[in-house]
Amino acid sequence: MNTHPFFKFVVQDDQRTITVERTFAAPIDSVWAAWTEADKLCRWWAPRPYRCAIKSLDLRPGGRWLYCMEGPSGDRHWSFFDYDAVRPKSFFSGSDGFCDEQGVINARMPRSRWENHFSPQSNGTLVRAIIQYGTVADLQRILAMGFKEGFSAGLDQLDELLA
Repeated sequence: MNTHPFFKFVVQDDQRTITVERTFAAPIDSVWAAWTEADKLCRWWAPRPYRCAIKSLDLRPGGRWLYCMEGPSGDRHWSFFDYDAVRPKSFFSGSDGFCDEQGVINARMPRSRWENHFSPQSNGTLVRAIIQYGTVADLQRILAMGFKEGFSAGLDQLDELLA
């Protein structure tokens, strides 16, 4: 599990949220780029041994990020992120979920709403992600699928990329 000294992972069932905070020892320009530029994002987003393949990334209100996580045996798991607000180097928000390669949403899987905040700190950049689900059952299903472990591994990979 993630033992990074500047890492928080808080689940609040009553709010149907997961809040993740992680400080990276890098300037805000570098951290923002790693979350928003396809060539950097795909290098850390999928936890090893999976890899991220980005089909498209349109970072603007109304834009969509369409990607898959590809496993070592060739299995592909498609997802999307629909941006509804973007404030460069400080914030973006939107909704995400599972889909097929064309971006058609899989309604049987949980969807969530993300708010990602980026703020400069004396020791680097703090990223605070607030992820909200429609129901407690959806939140618990994502956790049971290994979200904490997978996202933590990705954030560790981001640390390596920024080093």
